[in-house]
Amino acid sequence: MKKFFIIIAVILGLLIIGIAVFALTFDANRYKAALITKLEESMDRDVRIDNISVNLLRGVGLEAKGLAIKEKSKTWDDFLLKADRININIEILPLLKKDIQVKRLFIPELEINAGSGAASPVFRCAVDMKVRVLINGISQDDMLKTLSAKGKVKLTNAILDNMNVLRTALDQLNMLPSLVEKLKNNLPEKYSALLDKNYTIFKPINVDFEIKDARIYFKDLFVESDAFYLTSKGSVGMIDQSLEIYSNLFIPKDLSGAFINVTPEFAYLTDKEGLIIMPLEIKGKIPSVSVMPDLNYVLRKLIASKGQELLNKLFKAR
Repeated sequence: MKKFFIIIAVILGLLIIGIAVFALTFDANRYKAALITKLEESMDRDVRIDNISVNLLRGVGLEAKGLAIKEKSKTWDDFLLKADRININIEILPLLKKDIQVKRLFIPELEINAGSGAASPVFRCAVDMKVRVLINGISQDDMLKTLSAKGKVKLTNAILDNMNVLRTALDQLNMLPSLVEKLKNNLPEKYSALLDKNYTIFKPINVDFEIKDARIYFKDLFVESDAFYLTSKGSVGMIDQSLEIYSNLFIPKDLSGAFINVTPEFAYLTDKEGLIIMPLEIKGKIPSVSVMPDLNYVLRKLIASKGQELLNKLFKAR
């Protein structure tokens, strides 16, 4: 019995050494060209990966460096997505059942370009994700269309360059002429500075998501900045990169009060707690994405409030 355990220990030791040697000597870059080809075919975009490495000491560890994706007609300066480094750690045994259990996917800095040229909005953040993926398709070409997944993701250090989300939303309220200019000229300095910024900084974002039918679905998404917060639900296409997102933008009570003091018409858009609410639709195909307020909602609130004012005046006159 003692010899049996010694033999088992020797076999396990050799297995561990073998795995270690394989992990240290395996050249994943031999498969890089095939991987890039598959990604380009599935997304109809140009893909660049500088280096891929594998570590099998703790599950399956993959690291990709220098990842970038762009439209075929664009240069690499006008990228759609870019990440200097991506680390993925996957459980080994579930792979046999086409069950990909990602213990952790970590991207220190992800950049998503939502435009073109030097002034295009670029969303930057760190990504920390846990996800379980089930592959239902037999061929690799069908994987994106047939896979299903559920997971959680946390975004930190999130910033949107070259776009002030609050100012962009307010600019769409064309039934209130020169609204932003009037606000900027009359708001207290503390609040005026929020509209002057050419970027938007977000607090950490946590969201549960589901993937099916080649789209990423989410609900109860809560996004917060210093000037507003959003509650959202919607989906993003994995193949066509199309967005269908419906949000409610809330302006904090103190800032809502400052807006109303400058532009009384904003009082028509407040809720019972005194917060200005603006429903938004975010639609389009990356990089041509539009953020539009629900103007029908604004007009309904305006008409209802004006009608109530007229009724109050009518009864007071009697």
